[in-house]
Amino acid sequence: MTPSALFGFAATAFAYITANPISSAVIAAIALAVLVGAFLGGRALFRIGRRWWTGRPTEDAMTIVAASIATGVSAQGMWRFSGDVLGFSGPLQLLLFAFIEVAMVTSAVRARRNMRENHKAGVDGLAVWALTCLSAVLSSMDSASFPEAVFRLAAPIVAAWLWERGMAIERQRLTGRTRINWRMTPERMLVRVGLAESSDRTATEVDTHRRLTRVALTAKKARALREAGASGNKQARALAKLDKAMDRAVEHTGLVQDPAKQKRMLAQIAALYNTAELTKVEAPAFWQQPKEPSGFDQLALETSRMNERLEVRGEIREARDEMNEARTEIREAMANLVPLVALATGGRVVGRSVVRGGLGGGDTVRGDTGNGASGGAAPAPKPPVTPRVTRPVSRAQKTVSRKQNGLRRGTPTQPSREELERRIKWLHDLAKTNPDMDVTDLRDKAVEEYGVSTRTAYRYIEQAGLAPSDTDPGDTPRDTAGDASDGTARDTPDGPTPGAT
Repeated sequence: MTPSALFGFAATAFAYITANPISSAVIAAIALAVLVGAFLGGRALFRIGRRWWTGRPTEDAMTIVAASIATGVSAQGMWRFSGDVLGFSGPLQLLLFAFIEVAMVTSAVRARRNMRENHKAGVDGLAVWALTCLSAVLSSMDSASFPEAVFRLAAPIVAAWLWERGMAIERQRLTGRTRINWRMTPERMLVRVGLAESSDRTATEVDTHRRLTRVALTAKKARALREAGASGNKQARALAKLDKAMDRAVEHTGLVQDPAKQKRMLAQIAALYNTAELTKVEAPAFWQQPKEPSGFDQLALETSRMNERLEVRGEIREARDEMNEARTEIREAMANLVPLVALATGGRVVGRSVVRGGLGGGDTVRGDTGNGASGGAAPAPKPPVTPRVTRPVSRAQKTVSRKQNGLRRGTPTQPSREELERRIKWLHDLAKTNPDMDVTDLRDKAVEEYGVSTRTAYRYIEQAGLAPSDTDPGDTPRDTAGDASDGTARDTPDGPTPGAT
């Protein structure tokens, strides 16, 4: 607008205000109110947009902007379609032209809510694509040229595609997984034809593995031909291939210098040679769990271990007693040897020493003189004493009786598992039949019934669960006179005591 036009507009407005002051004031107030409302609305929209933008990824905002533009292009095509094809005009056209776009946006919002609540878009997701295709087809039908028709078809599809990608990202964020895993992808096809590697191995590692595997397979084939009795030519060709594969492996893989590669190749060869052994492997199923031992098995095992310990302790005590007896016999033999020495040397016995007669009418004492000194003045002569030879005291050799199971006396004969179960069951039945019997009565009954020691009877009561294991010392005698012949804390053998009438 030129300056002269601006001056003319200002002069006209001033003349109107001068001629109509009241209406001019009303118009000014309305314009001011509109400006204030526009300012407040714009500020509110800005705050809402900033709050919405904060905390959201940039790609989500860009997706919404691009989808809104594509939806606007689709709505413009529907405006032309409603005017040219349907003949709408004026307010009717304004109200009805974008009903498909509104329905598409509504379905998209519902699908997003279903995604957040149920982790899937549901039927609303299908409705978005159906309405998109319908809008694209109707918009392209009123096109004036082929490029315009392609453009009308592309705009709604782009909007739907952006919405679908946003939904996929949100689905992966909520569930942690993608919607579908394609079986045929470019990566899988390249791996299938051998042009790509499925793992992160380098080219050198892949080549080394391939050459070592080729050596192992060739060796297996040559061995199979030899065991099958193939012709000489076949075996020669197989050995030639094996030699060639081995030469290449040594040349390109550094097989000779790397012990790890040598072990790897030998492991492959061993696995290939023993493939037939796989048919003999017994691998139980995971539902075939090993059977746990029963309570009686555990009780019998603990009883066996306890009896073994008692047997070892009894043998140690008997060996200690035998050593003491041997030491006593040695001392008695030495005491009997002193008179013999005195008789042989013509001396006499003084205490434990032998005194021989010396020159000058005195005796020389060999040994202690009583004050810790040896030699010195000779004692007064004493009348000769005829040496008496004492015979060695002979002690009756201790006989050790053994039972049928090879255990010594003093070590309890271990009942079998069935016998132990029968005794425990007998105690249970006795306790049920006589509920007024206490632990002492049960112990006495067990001693009377099976002829065992009080300790063994009380251990049966403990194993039967009829008495606590941490009883007072006065409840059951720990050691009895009948437990062992030497007073040691041992269990008496089952059955009547040996030697009892």
